[in-house]
Order: sequence, then structure tokens, then C-alpha cells
Amino acid sequence: MAFLDIRKLSKNYGSTVALDGVDLSVNAGEFVTLLGPSGSGKTTLLMSIAGFTQPDDGGIVIDGVDVTDVDPEDRDFGVVFQGYALFPHMTVADNIAFPLKVRKWAKADISAKVEEMLSLVGLDKLAGRKPRELSGGQQQRAALARALSFGPRILLLDEPLSALDRSLREIMQRELKRLHKETGVTFIFVTHDQEEAYAMSDRIAVFHNGRIVQMGAPRDIYRKPASLFVAGFLGGNNIVTARYLSAEHKLKLFGDYLPAPPQFDPAQHGNGEVTLWVRPENLSFSEAGGGYSFPVTVLDISFTGSSERVVVGTVDGQDLMIQASSESAAGLQIGQQIRCSFNPGAIGFLASD
Repeated sequence: MAFLDIRKLSKNYGSTVALDGVDLSVNAGEFVTLLGPSGSGKTTLLMSIAGFTQPDDGGIVIDGVDVTDVDPEDRDFGVVFQGYALFPHMTVADNIAFPLKVRKWAKADISAKVEEMLSLVGLDKLAGRKPRELSGGQQQRAALARALSFGPRILLLDEPLSALDRSLREIMQRELKRLHKETGVTFIFVTHDQEEAYAMSDRIAVFHNGRIVQMGAPRDIYRKPASLFVAGFLGGNNIVTARYLSAEHKLKLFGDYLPAPPQFDPAQHGNGEVTLWVRPENLSFSEAGGGYSFPVTVLDISFTGSSERVVVGTVDGQDLMIQASSESAAGLQIGQQIRCSFNPGAIGFLASD
């Protein structure tokens, strides 16, 4: 049995279905991310695990014990919210000590634990400051120290990085990975940011319309999206259509013909209209050769810092986004006719309905 076992969890708000029979198993010590767009059900599930939201149906089992109806304070979970929820009138040290005092720890034990947590999150020299005197990253460290201070069985994190700027988010991602490794606590993390999920997670549960539509290791989900939604939501994939010609075992794609690659299975992926995806980084500019080559028209060019984002139109009316180096995109003009190419082995096919 998994350490955390969610069984057929459902929650409705009037006519709105927030959770639709969700099943989720998490092993002890895992870092699992609940990933999805706003309104997909991920935060509702997190709040149900914490005990702040009561599900309409289903169960929550921790280490073999059903806690579905157990009060939040008796679940022994740490929670870090998006706004950190630090007590503004308390110092950093007092914020960390608060859950220990509530649990009636001895003063000497509280003092030792506070020192340990301050050291763990690198706030030793800021113990006497109030939250308003801290930066966003420092506030987050204080909130993490408080949530971990009493040794929770699970740490629940509700988009705690969303208010930070990009560089600080990347620093805190590394900090969270370090804290997870050093403490061994089971982390359940909510985000809508795919890169954030990829960077930290052991496994990702992708949410859509109150359901988990795919779950797996980050690389597996990225390389093999299971549905049109997952393919479009993760990684900015280009979703395009082709027509399979069974007699020739070819795909009519972008106005030309491509021999069906080995990963294409007519029985699984369709016999007729086919949906496939290709990542922006796997498309390149080419005059000829380089795999499958086809003509396009440049529609838009955007500088993104480390690369150029180029949108092109194909002869059959489909748009593609290409992530290219500044060198390869140099000299391109909107309206220019060029050729693109990709390795057929790099594309993926979605199962037909």
C-alpha cells in the first residue's frame, strides 16, 4: 500500500465539478507535483488532503489509516501557502517555534529545533526580523522552516513560488529539492508552471477538468504525452494534423508526402486523419535534406533572450512555432519563403478516439 492513497475523491461546488473521482497514490519520501491550468482541480485536491476541504465522496488514507474525516490539526501535515501566511507580529524564530509551542514541546527542544531549522534554510542571521523586513525569498524560507519544524509526515505546497521573480524562483526550486532530499519528507506540490514541475518532481500528476489525465516521471510525460490536452499543455508542442494513406504507408503532411515513421501504428493512431505533435526545438531551417523538409512562410519573429521564436505557416494552412538559435534565424524576414525540416523520429502521434 502507498504511503498516501487517494481513492475516488470527488468534490462539487454546485454544478461545478472540482474533483471527478480522483485516484492518486504517493510513496513515502516522494516529490509529487499536481500540475494543471487554473480550475483543473489540483488545489482542491491539495486542500482535501490537508483537511481544509471536505470531499463529497471517496477517501484519503495515510499509512494505512483513513483520515478523510480527521480534522486538519490532527493530520500532522505541514502546509505552505502561496502567500506564506507568516504571523506579521512575530519574528522569524517565533514563527518557526509556533507549531512546536502548540504541540507543547519542551522549551529546550523548541530552542534546539528552531536553531536547526534556521540553519537548514539559511536564516541564522535573520532570526530576530519580522516578516515585513524580509525579501520574498526569505519569507518563503521562513514559511518552509515553520512547516517542517515539527517533522510533518507530508509537506503540502500550494504554488509557493508564483509570487517570486524568475531568477529567485529558480533559486528556490533548487532549495526545495535540497530540503526534500535532506529531510526525507513526502512533498506534494501544486503549480501551473510546467518548467517548475519538470525541475523538481519525481512524478507529475497532470490535471484537467477535475481528473488526473496522465501521471509519470517528468521525462516520460514530456516525451510521451497521452492525450491532445497533455501534448498541448506541456512543452508548447506544435499540434498538427496529417492524413494517413494506407496503400502507400505514407502521411500527407504540410502538402507533401512523408513515409510513415516506425513509431506510427495505424491501429493505434488512426487510419485516415492523424494528429501528431512536434516540439519547437526539434524543427530547424533547412534548404534541403535534414530529414523531412517542407516549404513554409515566415509569419512572426520574436526575440526571447536565449533564442528566437519563429512562427511559420505551411502550405496546407497550419502554423508551427520554431525555437531557433539567433544565428540560425539571422536574416529572416516576415513574409519570406524558406524551408523547414525535422527528423521523423522526433515526432509523436496521439491515439485516435
